[in-house]
Amino acid sequence: MAYISLLALFLTVTNFVPLSAVGFVPIFVYAWRFYGRRYPAFITPLTALTVVIVVSTLLYDPQSFAEFDFYRRDGNFFISYAPIFAGCLYAHRLDLNKVLRAFFIFAVGINIPPYAVYIVSTGLLGIFTNPDKSFGSYFIARNAAGGFFAMLFCLGVGCYLQKRSKLLLGLLAMNALMLFSTYSRGSLLGAAAVLPYLYFGRKRWLLAALMGVLIAGSLAMAFYHTDATVDYMGYPFSIHNQDAKVANLNIRYEWLWPRALAYFEQSPIVGMGFGSFDDHIGNVTSYFHLFGAPSNVLVEHSDSHAHNSYLNFLAETGVVGLFLLLSFFWRLVDWSKHGAAAGALVGGGQNFAAFRFVEISSICLLVMAATEHRLVSPSNVLILSLVISLLLASQSANAISAEFNRRNSLIRSRV
Repeated sequence: MAYISLLALFLTVTNFVPLSAVGFVPIFVYAWRFYGRRYPAFITPLTALTVVIVVSTLLYDPQSFAEFDFYRRDGNFFISYAPIFAGCLYAHRLDLNKVLRAFFIFAVGINIPPYAVYIVSTGLLGIFTNPDKSFGSYFIARNAAGGFFAMLFCLGVGCYLQKRSKLLLGLLAMNALMLFSTYSRGSLLGAAAVLPYLYFGRKRWLLAALMGVLIAGSLAMAFYHTDATVDYMGYPFSIHNQDAKVANLNIRYEWLWPRALAYFEQSPIVGMGFGSFDDHIGNVTSYFHLFGAPSNVLVEHSDSHAHNSYLNFLAETGVVGLFLLLSFFWRLVDWSKHGAAAGALVGGGQNFAAFRFVEISSICLLVMAATEHRLVSPSNVLILSLVISLLLASQSANAISAEFNRRNSLIRSRV
């Protein structure tokens, strides 16, 4: 089963053929192994969030589960996070440092030919004169490509921190150029945020402050651009600007973010229903201004989202969904920091690159989520969830963690 996860990981380099989703397969083969085992703390909020989303979908539009477009668009949460649960069901003894280094080299290398063609035809700075001609590589959307290259950059940093080499440094530089050429500003911001996070020592207060600023800033922008005379539930919005990037920003700030806020205000506890943001909702029955029950709904599974993952979660799953999502990342970062320390101090560096990648890519993903649809997008999340899956299934990682905990317990008892 580990080879299925490896296959899925190496296929994350493209979404033209979405075979990278096969990482969930062990769930159907070994589902009975879920019981009677102990799991890291981040599994609890992830499981609770999955239950909330399933119940929300059943109440809002149960037919969605039978439609492929749901998993491809509105319901890609299931595709993105299922591999994490799959990692609880199988075991392996792979050296993940070597595996991830090989994947990083492969992922950058396979993108060099199309990038060379792009540079020859467009030029390195061509995106500033024609934003539409950005580098998309093997992805349908430029934001998807940007998110992937940002996560790949985090992987390269993790590999370089584990074992410094000129090859990795050169590939990191090439990866950074590819990311730049996607002209995905949210992705560039996410990758850039990793560097100060590492510089300031990866403190917990820094993560808490980051989450608080991102959510408060998103809500503030939505409030600021909300027009009281506009019915954000009632009519489609379009804006025309010769600069495609400026038009995209205007659509987000002036329409998508206020619309998400309007959804949240009508049902702040559990949201309007998972997958509801891009639907046409005729009526909403409010109960004490805490719960909203939509009716006269025309369901659409499209690529229209709030382009802000925090606002999108608030709109569709309310405070409950966003709290569980942030709890998952809060505990995930702590687990990965602990795992990297255990690998460095007890395991001779084993699996260090994988744990460090999970930590810093989570920070990158959280930052990107404030401007894009990132926290559930497979092109962004799958590379992270598949590495988490491999770490959960790693017998050597579990043994090292147990030894690290035993030594810490002995030290504390002596003190």
